[in-house]
Amino acid sequence: MSNIPVEVTNKLASSQNQIWQTASMSVSEACGQAINFSSPLTVGAKTSDLYAEFGAPMMVVQFSFANMPENSQVVLLPQETVTDLANLVLPEPVQEIDENLVAELRNSLEGIVQGICLAVGNIKNETIVASGLSIRFQIFSFPPNLQKSEEILRTQIAMTGDDLNGTVIWLMDSETAHFVTGVTMEEPDAMPFQQVNAASGGFGGARPAGPEENNGLDLLMDIPLEISVELGRVKMLVKDVVELGTGSIVEIDKAAGEPVDVMVNGRLVARGEVVVIEDNFGVRLTEILNPQERLQKLGEVA
Repeated sequence: MSNIPVEVTNKLASSQNQIWQTASMSVSEACGQAINFSSPLTVGAKTSDLYAEFGAPMMVVQFSFANMPENSQVVLLPQETVTDLANLVLPEPVQEIDENLVAELRNSLEGIVQGICLAVGNIKNETIVASGLSIRFQIFSFPPNLQKSEEILRTQIAMTGDDLNGTVIWLMDSETAHFVTGVTMEEPDAMPFQQVNAASGGFGGARPAGPEENNGLDLLMDIPLEISVELGRVKMLVKDVVELGTGSIVEIDKAAGEPVDVMVNGRLVARGEVVVIEDNFGVRLTEILNPQERLQKLGEVA
Protein backbone atom coordinates (compact mmCIF):
# COMPACT_ATOMS: atom_id res chain seq x y z
CA MET A 1 0.00 0.00 0.00
CA SER A 2 1.28 3.50 -0.93
CA ASN A 3 2.48 5.81 1.86
CA ILE A 4 1.88 8.88 -0.33
CA PRO A 5 -1.81 9.76 -0.75
CA VAL A 6 -3.22 9.28 -4.24
CA GLU A 7 -4.49 12.86 -4.09
CA VAL A 8 -0.93 14.16 -3.76
CA THR A 9 0.40 12.01 -6.61
CA ASN A 10 -2.48 13.02 -8.90
CA LYS A 11 -2.20 16.73 -8.10
CA LEU A 12 1.56 16.68 -8.61
CA ALA A 13 1.10 14.85 -11.92
CA SER A 14 -1.46 17.40 -13.11
CA SER A 15 0.94 20.29 -12.42
CA GLN A 16 3.91 18.78 -14.25
CA ASN A 17 3.11 20.19 -17.70
CA GLN A 18 3.01 23.72 -16.31
CA ILE A 19 6.26 23.17 -14.39
CA TRP A 20 8.18 21.78 -17.33
CA GLN A 21 6.86 24.32 -19.84
CA THR A 22 8.35 26.98 -17.58
CA ALA A 23 11.57 24.96 -17.29
CA SER A 24 11.71 24.73 -21.11
CA MET A 25 11.69 28.52 -21.40
CA SER A 26 14.22 28.95 -18.59
CA VAL A 27 16.70 26.41 -19.99
CA SER A 28 16.28 27.61 -23.58
CA GLU A 29 17.12 31.15 -22.48
CA ALA A 30 20.09 29.98 -20.40
CA CYS A 31 21.74 27.92 -23.14
CA GLY A 32 20.67 29.89 -26.22
CA GLN A 33 19.08 26.84 -27.83
CA ALA A 34 15.49 25.64 -28.06
CA ILE A 35 15.08 22.96 -25.39
CA ASN A 36 11.75 21.31 -24.73
CA PHE A 37 10.64 19.24 -21.75
CA SER A 38 7.52 17.17 -22.36
CA SER A 39 5.53 14.02 -21.54
CA PRO A 40 6.10 14.05 -17.75
CA LEU A 41 5.09 10.86 -15.96
CA THR A 42 4.78 10.98 -12.16
CA VAL A 43 4.57 7.83 -10.02
CA GLY A 44 5.19 6.82 -6.44
CA ALA A 45 8.25 4.59 -6.14
CA LYS A 46 9.78 2.60 -3.30
CA THR A 47 13.18 4.04 -2.54
CA SER A 48 14.68 0.57 -2.12
CA ASP A 49 13.66 -0.30 -5.68
CA LEU A 50 15.50 2.70 -7.15
CA TYR A 51 19.03 1.95 -5.93
CA ALA A 52 19.78 -0.47 -8.77
CA GLU A 53 18.36 1.91 -11.40
CA PHE A 54 20.89 4.63 -10.69
CA GLY A 55 24.08 2.58 -10.69
CA ALA A 56 25.82 4.42 -13.54
CA PRO A 57 27.34 7.92 -13.35
CA MET A 58 24.79 10.67 -14.02
CA MET A 59 24.56 14.44 -13.85
CA VAL A 60 23.15 15.03 -10.37
CA VAL A 61 21.47 18.40 -9.76
CA GLN A 62 20.54 18.56 -6.08
CA PHE A 63 18.71 21.43 -4.39
CA SER A 64 15.90 22.26 -2.00
CA PHE A 65 13.38 25.03 -1.59
CA ALA A 66 14.76 27.68 0.76
CA ASN A 67 11.83 27.25 3.14
CA MET A 68 12.47 23.47 3.26
CA PRO A 69 16.29 23.19 3.44
CA GLU A 70 16.28 19.62 4.80
CA ASN A 71 14.05 18.28 1.99
CA SER A 72 16.46 17.81 -0.88
CA GLN A 73 15.18 17.29 -4.40
CA VAL A 74 17.23 15.77 -7.20
CA VAL A 75 17.15 16.18 -10.98
CA LEU A 76 19.08 13.42 -12.76
CA LEU A 77 20.35 13.43 -16.35
CA PRO A 78 21.74 10.14 -17.72
CA GLN A 79 25.15 10.26 -19.36
CA GLU A 80 23.73 10.04 -22.90
CA THR A 81 21.45 13.03 -22.25
CA VAL A 82 24.37 15.04 -20.83
CA THR A 83 26.51 14.28 -23.88
CA ASP A 84 23.74 15.24 -26.32
CA LEU A 85 23.03 18.46 -24.40
CA ALA A 86 26.71 19.38 -24.36
CA ASN A 87 27.07 18.73 -28.09
CA LEU A 88 24.07 20.97 -28.68
CA VAL A 89 25.09 23.98 -26.60
CA LEU A 90 28.90 23.87 -26.76
CA PRO A 91 31.02 24.73 -29.81
CA GLU A 92 33.30 21.69 -29.63
CA PRO A 93 32.28 18.00 -29.66
CA VAL A 94 32.37 16.36 -26.23
CA GLN A 95 35.29 14.04 -25.61
CA GLU A 96 34.60 13.22 -21.96
CA ILE A 97 32.45 14.42 -19.10
CA ASP A 98 34.68 16.08 -16.53
CA GLU A 99 34.60 19.01 -14.11
CA ASN A 100 35.29 21.49 -16.91
CA LEU A 101 32.29 20.24 -18.88
CA VAL A 102 30.08 20.40 -15.77
CA ALA A 103 31.14 24.03 -15.31
CA GLU A 104 30.31 24.84 -18.94
CA LEU A 105 26.85 23.29 -18.60
CA ARG A 106 26.13 24.83 -15.21
CA ASN A 107 24.02 27.73 -16.52
CA SER A 108 21.86 25.36 -18.56
CA LEU A 109 21.36 23.01 -15.60
CA GLU A 110 20.66 25.87 -13.21
CA GLY A 111 17.94 26.85 -15.67
CA ILE A 112 16.08 23.64 -14.82
CA VAL A 113 16.05 24.55 -11.13
CA GLN A 114 15.09 28.15 -11.86
CA GLY A 115 12.22 26.94 -14.02
CA ILE A 116 10.96 24.57 -11.31
CA CYS A 117 11.10 27.30 -8.65
CA LEU A 118 9.37 29.85 -10.88
CA ALA A 119 6.60 27.41 -11.85
CA VAL A 120 5.98 26.23 -8.27
CA GLY A 121 5.92 29.87 -7.19
CA ASN A 122 3.26 30.59 -9.81
CA ILE A 123 1.22 27.59 -8.63
CA LYS A 124 1.39 28.68 -4.99
CA ASN A 125 1.30 32.43 -5.70
CA GLU A 126 4.46 33.05 -3.68
CA THR A 127 8.15 33.48 -4.32
CA ILE A 128 10.09 30.21 -4.31
CA VAL A 129 13.89 30.29 -4.09
CA ALA A 130 16.30 27.37 -4.36
CA SER A 131 19.01 26.70 -1.78
CA GLY A 132 21.84 24.22 -1.38
CA LEU A 133 22.30 23.84 -5.14
CA SER A 134 25.02 21.39 -6.19
CA ILE A 135 25.76 20.03 -9.66
CA ARG A 136 28.04 17.02 -10.07
CA PHE A 137 28.62 14.20 -12.53
CA GLN A 138 28.87 11.08 -10.39
CA ILE A 139 27.19 7.88 -9.31
CA PHE A 140 24.05 9.10 -7.60
CA SER A 141 23.84 8.83 -3.82
CA PHE A 142 20.46 9.46 -2.23
CA PRO A 143 20.43 12.51 0.11
CA PRO A 144 19.44 11.74 3.71
CA ASN A 145 15.78 12.76 3.42
CA LEU A 146 15.26 10.45 0.42
CA GLN A 147 17.23 7.64 2.06
CA LYS A 148 14.91 7.58 5.04
CA SER A 149 11.75 7.80 2.91
CA GLU A 150 10.20 4.42 2.18
CA GLU A 151 8.45 5.92 -0.85
CA ILE A 152 9.21 9.00 -2.95
CA LEU A 153 7.75 10.69 -6.03
CA ARG A 154 9.53 10.03 -9.32
CA THR A 155 8.81 12.06 -12.45
CA GLN A 156 10.39 11.15 -15.78
CA ILE A 157 10.43 13.83 -18.48
CA ALA A 158 11.44 13.77 -22.14
CA MET A 159 14.12 16.36 -23.00
CA THR A 160 14.36 17.21 -26.69
CA GLY A 161 16.01 19.69 -29.05
CA ASP A 162 18.07 19.64 -32.24
CA ASP A 163 19.96 16.32 -32.12
CA LEU A 164 18.86 15.96 -28.48
CA ASN A 165 16.52 13.18 -27.45
CA GLY A 166 17.04 12.38 -23.79
CA THR A 167 15.34 12.01 -20.42
CA VAL A 168 15.35 13.80 -17.10
CA ILE A 169 14.27 12.30 -13.76
CA TRP A 170 12.99 14.44 -10.86
CA LEU A 171 12.88 12.93 -7.36
CA MET A 172 11.24 14.44 -4.27
CA ASP A 173 10.04 13.28 -0.88
CA SER A 174 6.46 13.28 0.37
CA GLU A 175 6.87 16.53 2.34
CA THR A 176 7.98 18.42 -0.78
CA ALA A 177 5.14 16.92 -2.82
CA HIS A 178 2.61 18.01 -0.19
CA PHE A 179 4.08 21.51 -0.26
CA VAL A 180 3.97 21.79 -4.06
CA THR A 181 0.40 20.50 -4.29
CA GLY A 182 -0.91 22.39 -1.26
CA VAL A 183 -2.31 19.22 0.33
CA THR A 184 -2.17 19.24 4.12
CA MET A 185 0.10 16.53 5.43
CA GLU A 186 -1.50 14.18 7.94
CA GLU A 187 0.30 13.64 11.21
CA PRO A 188 1.79 10.12 11.38
CA ASP A 189 0.49 7.73 14.04
CA ALA A 190 2.71 7.94 17.08
CA MET A 191 2.59 4.17 17.76
CA PRO A 192 1.34 2.46 14.59
CA PHE A 193 2.27 -1.05 15.73
CA GLN A 194 0.23 -0.86 18.89
CA GLN A 195 -2.72 0.91 17.25
CA VAL A 196 -3.01 -1.56 14.41
CA ASN A 197 -3.12 -4.45 16.84
CA ALA A 198 -5.54 -2.71 19.19
CA ALA A 199 -8.34 -3.14 16.66
CA SER A 200 -7.99 -6.89 16.85
CA GLY A 201 -7.53 -7.04 20.61
CA GLY A 202 -3.82 -7.75 20.32
CA PHE A 203 -0.81 -5.75 21.48
CA GLY A 204 -1.43 -2.14 22.57
CA GLY A 205 -5.14 -2.53 23.35
CA ALA A 206 -6.94 -1.28 26.43
CA ARG A 207 -5.94 -4.42 28.32
CA PRO A 208 -2.84 -6.64 28.23
CA ALA A 209 -3.02 -9.46 25.73
CA GLY A 210 -3.48 -12.89 27.23
CA PRO A 211 -1.09 -15.74 26.37
CA GLU A 212 -3.64 -17.32 24.04
CA GLU A 213 -3.82 -14.08 22.01
CA ASN A 214 -0.06 -14.08 21.39
CA ASN A 215 0.15 -17.67 20.23
CA GLY A 216 -0.05 -16.84 16.52
CA LEU A 217 2.79 -14.36 16.67
CA ASP A 218 4.86 -16.40 19.12
CA LEU A 219 4.95 -19.27 16.64
CA LEU A 220 6.88 -17.04 14.24
CA MET A 221 9.49 -15.86 16.69
CA ASP A 222 11.78 -18.89 16.37
CA ILE A 223 11.93 -18.85 12.54
CA PRO A 224 15.52 -18.13 11.41
CA LEU A 225 16.00 -15.19 9.05
CA GLU A 226 18.97 -14.25 6.91
CA ILE A 227 20.34 -10.79 7.69
CA SER A 228 22.77 -9.23 5.23
CA VAL A 229 24.52 -5.87 5.16
CA GLU A 230 24.79 -4.20 1.76
CA LEU A 231 27.62 -1.73 1.29
CA GLY A 232 26.45 -0.64 -2.17
CA ARG A 233 25.72 -1.67 -5.73
CA VAL A 234 27.07 -0.98 -9.19
CA LYS A 235 26.15 -2.05 -12.72
CA MET A 236 28.96 -3.38 -14.92
CA LEU A 237 29.17 -4.64 -18.46
CA VAL A 238 29.86 -8.33 -18.97
CA LYS A 239 33.24 -7.55 -20.51
CA ASP A 240 34.21 -5.48 -17.44
CA VAL A 241 33.23 -8.32 -15.10
CA VAL A 242 35.27 -10.79 -17.17
CA GLU A 243 38.30 -8.49 -16.94
CA LEU A 244 38.19 -8.31 -13.12
CA GLY A 245 41.13 -9.86 -11.37
CA THR A 246 43.03 -9.87 -8.10
CA GLY A 247 43.73 -6.28 -7.15
CA SER A 248 40.91 -4.83 -9.23
CA ILE A 249 38.90 -2.06 -7.55
CA VAL A 250 35.14 -1.95 -8.01
CA GLU A 251 33.67 1.49 -7.29
CA ILE A 252 30.20 1.31 -5.76
CA ASP A 253 27.37 3.83 -5.46
CA LYS A 254 28.09 4.91 -1.88
CA ALA A 255 30.26 7.73 -0.67
CA ALA A 256 32.56 7.19 2.28
CA GLY A 257 30.71 7.61 5.55
CA GLU A 258 27.24 6.95 4.13
CA PRO A 259 25.07 4.46 6.03
CA VAL A 260 24.96 0.86 4.87
CA ASP A 261 21.70 -1.02 4.22
CA VAL A 262 20.62 -3.82 6.55
CA MET A 263 18.51 -6.39 4.72
CA VAL A 264 16.36 -9.14 6.21
CA ASN A 265 15.60 -11.89 3.71
CA GLY A 266 16.42 -9.42 0.95
CA ARG A 267 14.17 -6.62 2.28
CA LEU A 268 15.52 -3.29 3.50
CA VAL A 269 14.60 -2.81 7.18
CA ALA A 270 17.34 -0.58 8.60
CA ARG A 271 20.44 1.47 7.91
CA GLY A 272 23.50 1.97 10.04
CA GLU A 273 27.20 2.67 10.32
CA VAL A 274 29.96 0.06 10.17
CA VAL A 275 31.82 -0.53 13.45
CA VAL A 276 34.60 -2.88 14.53
CA ILE A 277 33.92 -5.23 17.46
CA GLU A 278 37.20 -6.84 18.50
CA ASP A 279 38.18 -8.74 15.33
CA ASN A 280 34.79 -8.58 13.63
CA PHE A 281 32.74 -6.02 11.75
CA GLY A 282 29.34 -4.95 13.00
CA VAL A 283 26.66 -2.37 12.21
CA ARG A 284 25.35 0.24 14.64
CA LEU A 285 21.76 0.94 13.55
CA THR A 286 20.90 4.60 12.95
CA GLU A 287 17.54 4.13 11.19
CA ILE A 288 15.09 1.25 11.52
CA LEU A 289 11.50 0.53 10.58
CA ASN A 290 9.02 0.18 13.43
CA PRO A 291 7.96 -3.38 14.39
CA GLN A 292 4.77 -3.33 12.30
CA GLU A 293 6.62 -2.19 9.18
CA ARG A 294 9.26 -4.87 9.72
CA LEU A 295 6.56 -7.55 9.90
CA GLN A 296 4.99 -6.15 6.74
CA LYS A 297 8.34 -6.39 4.94
CA LEU A 298 8.68 -10.02 6.00
CA GLY A 299 5.10 -10.63 4.87
CA GLU A 300 6.01 -9.35 1.39
CA VAL A 301 8.76 -11.96 1.20
CA ALA A 302 6.38 -14.72 2.27
